[in-house]
Amino acid sequence: MTDTNKPGTRITKLLELAQSDPALLQQLERFRRTLVVMFSDIQGSTAYFEKHGDAAGLFMVHRCNDIIRRQVEKHGGTVVKTIGDGTMATFPEPKSAVEAAIEIQTDLVELDAARAESERIALRIGMHYGTGLVRTNDVFGDVVNMASRVESVAAPGQIVVSAEIYEQVRECSFTIRELGRFTLKGKTGERTLFRVLWNQIQGTPTDCSVEVPVPVATAPNFRLQLVPKDGSAGAEYPVQSELAIGVSTEGTLVVSDDLHSTSLSLCARVFVQFRSLFVEERSSVGEGIFIRLASPYVLEHQDIFLVGQQVFRYEEKPEASSALTDLGAGLAEIDLAATDAAELVRTDAAGNPTGRYPLNAAEIQIGRTRGTYVFPDDNLMSRAHVRISQRGEDFLLEDVGSRNGTFVKVRGNTPLPLGSALLIAGQLLRVIH
Repeated sequence: MTDTNKPGTRITKLLELAQSDPALLQQLERFRRTLVVMFSDIQGSTAYFEKHGDAAGLFMVHRCNDIIRRQVEKHGGTVVKTIGDGTMATFPEPKSAVEAAIEIQTDLVELDAARAESERIALRIGMHYGTGLVRTNDVFGDVVNMASRVESVAAPGQIVVSAEIYEQVRECSFTIRELGRFTLKGKTGERTLFRVLWNQIQGTPTDCSVEVPVPVATAPNFRLQLVPKDGSAGAEYPVQSELAIGVSTEGTLVVSDDLHSTSLSLCARVFVQFRSLFVEERSSVGEGIFIRLASPYVLEHQDIFLVGQQVFRYEEKPEASSALTDLGAGLAEIDLAATDAAELVRTDAAGNPTGRYPLNAAEIQIGRTRGTYVFPDDNLMSRAHVRISQRGEDFLLEDVGSRNGTFVKVRGNTPLPLGSALLIAGQLLRVIH
């Protein structure tokens, strides 16, 4: 966010405001460092806990964290903190950070080798190189936020790095592939991210090269498939250029290639742009358009998401009025960590608040019977459904393998990768080709 009056402006905004005060700037220089921030997160841990119990799950997380800590320290880094089943680490320079990430992934593959396929776990790793504010045992600033957003893009088993890291290691003996261009929260325009390919057998980098996917001449053959409530495959609708999705006067869902049809109340437009599929909400009435989470999602102020039958709105709290006073008192004496900086507001169908749930811990879980906040009467909610992790100044929403999924309301033009699902007027549509 760029407006100083908007909620959620915490330490990064304080640092920006300090630019106009030479005395504060001088204080800041004592704490500034250029470094790599790396986030990692275990995929599949919740299912592991469910199947094997808390004791076995905690032992598994402990073994993973031991591997991470050993390799981070071996390559000159520091594990700053553990966040649930994830970690945050820092390195003085990018080459050692990439080397550590490769060896971490390799060691975890060896650890997994003795497990059955259904019991294996995978690690997502993301990292960024930039300037941060270092205070004793923690790091603050945009370098942390950016690393968190890069990690949220990574798939299980992937190492994803920012362009800033790629530029520093492009001449090293790593195999790196351009992953694509992504819109990241708080960043203008799109950012190119890269995937580090690692050798699962030897755990060593291969010959130096950068592989960029070769463009395909023909556009992908996207289709929307209706998914009935029994989970079977329903009618399919090819997307040549764009499709209109709306509700007829009889209340049924209609998919049409006529965006100007007067026989339906238009809800959404699905269209192809730059060989990718997007959805755009076109109606200001009704429940809105929701997309099912397939990977961690960085929450933004006023985001709305569905967990079972519960509707939540994410709200960042206004900055405390004492913050600037505290900053002026001297950075060495204040706690820069944001605490209780956001909350979830549960709403009814009309958007009226029915409950408030503070996000005041590094990790918050929501479920029917397991979690920080539980809803035992919600039969559509899984026992453990979602978790919300605090990473820097971000809060990441992640489905933990629920039966019915977690859905986030669409805002603006939203990409629709293959396999993603849309919830429109109570109907589920899946993207296939």
